[in-house]
Order: sequence, then C-alpha cells, then structure tokens
Amino acid sequence: MAPRKRLDRYLQSAPFKRFSSIQRLGPDRSGHASVEHARHQLYVGRDARTRADALIKVLTKPGLVYEHNLANEIALLSTINRELPDSRYFPLLWDHGRLRDGRVFLIMSLFDEWPLATTIGLERMPRRLVGHLRTCLEVAKALAELHHIGIFHVDLSPMNILYRLEQNRPVIRIVDFESSYEVARHSSGVVYNPPTTPAFCAPEVMHGSVPDGRADVFSLGWVLYTLIAGYGWTWDVGSSGTIAADAEIDAELRTILLTAVEQDADRRYQFIEEMSAALAAYLESIWPGGSDRSRQSSREKC
Repeated sequence: MAPRKRLDRYLQSAPFKRFSSIQRLGPDRSGHASVEHARHQLYVGRDARTRADALIKVLTKPGLVYEHNLANEIALLSTINRELPDSRYFPLLWDHGRLRDGRVFLIMSLFDEWPLATTIGLERMPRRLVGHLRTCLEVAKALAELHHIGIFHVDLSPMNILYRLEQNRPVIRIVDFESSYEVARHSSGVVYNPPTTPAFCAPEVMHGSVPDGRADVFSLGWVLYTLIAGYGWTWDVGSSGTIAADAEIDAELRTILLTAVEQDADRRYQFIEEMSAALAAYLESIWPGGSDRSRQSSREKC
C-alpha cells in the first residue's frame, strides 16, 4: 500500500476521530494539497466539540533524526505552554504520540495568520519600511519572552513567523520549534542536532556551537533585511557584504542591520532587547510619535 494511503487511514482513527475535514496543509499554510515534506507532513482539522482548528504534524517516514527533531518540538512547546501560559505568540500543544506504525505525531493549535514570507516579493517596497520595523519589533517581543525562560528559537525565518495586520498593528506568531534550544534540557545532556535554514541561521549554530540569544538576533537581522530588500538578496547566501553595499538603506539602519548579522557573535547585539531598542530609536527618528499614534488609532477603532 502506498505511504499516502496508509497515512490517510491512520488519520481516520484515534486520536484524530474528533477532527472533521482533515486535509493537507500546503507549504504556505494554505489549505491546498502539497507534496510530502522531507521530514513531516502537515494537516489541518477542526475539533468537532470545540470548533477550534488544529494543526497536525506527522513524520513522513521513520528515522531517529527526524523523530528526535519532532520530539524536541514537543518538549519545547510543553515548556513554553507551562512557563508562558498567557502568551499569544506561540502554539498550544494539544496532544502527541505515535501512530500504529511507530511514527511520531503532534497536534497543536492552528493560527489564522499566514507566513510573513507570503508578504515578501523579489523587489523592495520602500514605503513599507515603517511597517517592516514595527513587525520586527513585535517579533523581538516574542523572542524576548522565549529568552527569558531559557529558550532560543535558533531557526527563525520568514516562513515560521506568522503575520497579519489588525487595527493597523502587526499580529505575530512564532512557530516551528524543531530546531530550538532549551538551556535546561540541552545543557544537561539532551542531544542537540537541529535542522537549519541557510542564510537565516547563525553561523555558530551551523558549525555546531551551543546557541544563545545572539543566534536569534542574527536571524531577525536577516528577516528584517529580507522585508526591506525582497527575497532577491538570498541569492547571495546571506553575506553581510550584501547589506554593506546596499546604497538604498540609510547609514543608521545599515549599522543596525550589520551589527545584528555579524558573523562573530561577540560583535552582535548581545541581547534581543538591545537590538529592539536600536530599532525602536531608529523608528522614532523616521516616524516621530508614530507608535503613540498607532495605539491611539487602535483604541479609537475598538
């Protein structure tokens, strides 16, 4: 029997029976059918009792490495849900276990937002700079929450930042924790061998060093530059020379970006709050009082 048919049959049994209309989730998190992912397949279903939408992640094939990565995400989400119960930035882990053929699965809450990547084209749009800065400041808030409990995302990219605009304010969610590092677990001997995204992942992580918050600073720097410049820059595979040579970015913002994406972690912003403060000061310099106006606008629309 073909793997796809076998997988569909398993999704018709417990604990998936409570979900109606289970369908594949596309790579862009749309509801369209997608090809098999290298490591896992995503499904979406609606809980018949609560009417809440769920994201179901299932390994596509057995394998210790793939299983370890998904087990890492399960453990990380368990910690996040326990330590940050009121946070709206991260998914809720609902269930996890093994299918009858031994493959690991997890079930978590599904966010309505789409990946930030879907808002990015190949060309830059200078008029959206303020929006890009505000979006990254909100991402920095989410990362600060993680760092406070000793968790580093490590593989942040425009695909695992979900985004929408509500009352002229960015709503951000952070997903995909297979690569994340948890100090309490991993420093006590739990194996750490994360899958990574080229161009967005910090070099020390790619080289096998123990990550800290500076890895997320690096990733957020490249996320912001991607928002500003468009996806075309990724053809240069993340060289900081790309930013240094970008004549369309003013000097102050260029300095912030170059500090964030330093190859040497000791020369980056040492904390995500430090990078956030630099971005906030720059935003205020080009949009004085803008944050206050935005908050006032949101209150008036409520």
